[in-house]
Amino acid sequence: MAENNDLILDEGFPVLSDFKPGLSEADRFPVPRDSFASYTNAITFAQRSSFLDDCALVFNARATEGDEYSSGSTFFLPSLMKPRCALEALAQTIFKAHTEGLEGKFDPKNSGAEWWTLVLDNKTSQNDPPSKNGNDDDSEEEDDEVGMHFDADYALEEQASGVFLHPRVATITYLSDVGVPTLILDKRSPPPQDREKSSLNGSITKGWLSHPSFGKHVSFDGRLLHGAPGEYFPSTSTRKSNDDEGDSEPQTKKQKVEEKTDVKEDGALAGKRITFLVNIWLNHSTMDAVILDDDLVSKLSTTWEDPDSNAKSDEDHVPAFQWNMKDIFSSQDKLTNTVSLSKSTEAAGIEDIVLCNRHVDMAFNSSLGDLHDASKLAAKEGSMPLVFEEGVLTLTVGREASDDEDEESEED
Repeated sequence: MAENNDLILDEGFPVLSDFKPGLSEADRFPVPRDSFASYTNAITFAQRSSFLDDCALVFNARATEGDEYSSGSTFFLPSLMKPRCALEALAQTIFKAHTEGLEGKFDPKNSGAEWWTLVLDNKTSQNDPPSKNGNDDDSEEEDDEVGMHFDADYALEEQASGVFLHPRVATITYLSDVGVPTLILDKRSPPPQDREKSSLNGSITKGWLSHPSFGKHVSFDGRLLHGAPGEYFPSTSTRKSNDDEGDSEPQTKKQKVEEKTDVKEDGALAGKRITFLVNIWLNHSTMDAVILDDDLVSKLSTTWEDPDSNAKSDEDHVPAFQWNMKDIFSSQDKLTNTVSLSKSTEAAGIEDIVLCNRHVDMAFNSSLGDLHDASKLAAKEGSMPLVFEEGVLTLTVGREASDDEDEESEED
């Protein structure tokens, strides 16, 4: 591979100048391998409580209007950099899992893992979705809602207006069993030539719903619209508890250590929606992500040793976490059931969101009861594909957002 390939944009992805545009999309883009994939029990922890504390320490998202969240800093681990802590080690593990077998097909010097954590309040009872508790007002909406958004290099977009560069793969690793599910929709951002963003208009007919479950990992095409709209797809109490899931996990030496830590020992973090987010960037380092500061690394509490160090020869040494996925193909959950949603004369409502610097009306034209029922069904499965009848879920592009308005959220 050439040392100094120029970067160009192809279908929203950064590619090298030696790519062949005549090839099919599958040949041009070996990743993402799937539009969406789910992996139950992808990770287990020997130091669960300290790892969650570290997630809370680096969490730097800030609340914005409507109880949604926008980004503070995200972090970046270059693909050739050695991790200095358990958080960076997990980011690297996820990056390697999704790029395995692609050696020589991307530039490792300009690739890496953009990562961050979310630790969000979930004050609304799981048995009482916000629309049905009888006393709804803005202050009682679920605090762990995440606005619908595209993951992109927004610093680059500010410099090159209309150019949305996306990660190849977006991933979420759930570190709690509670909270609003993630909604991923089969909808991409507009191409650079679409200055009016008119390609956002119209119906969306396919998506996926993923409920939190401790240790679960999901991945999807980094170009897809996603978020956690809890008013329409609320959290439920049908997910199994952490204690219920322990018996199904492998009884390794490390797992025995983990079993000593249960949900009650999460302390102040109990009841919060905790996620570890990693975006897989190939041939590009996102401009506004930073390497985790050394001072912050020194404050992290999870004991971590470089696996190449002498610590691995110590019989008493236990890794901070165990990645349980053999590979991203054979470890996938079998998503055999699908939820279909139809239009209703009692439409659930319309959300005003900001996408690509435009106000967009996102209309949920199924009934609220049907949407809530779909969330309950998906919770029983963990992850479930959604099929929307034409007109059930639509986007309508409106006026341009002003500079002083909050930009779309960039978290999951």
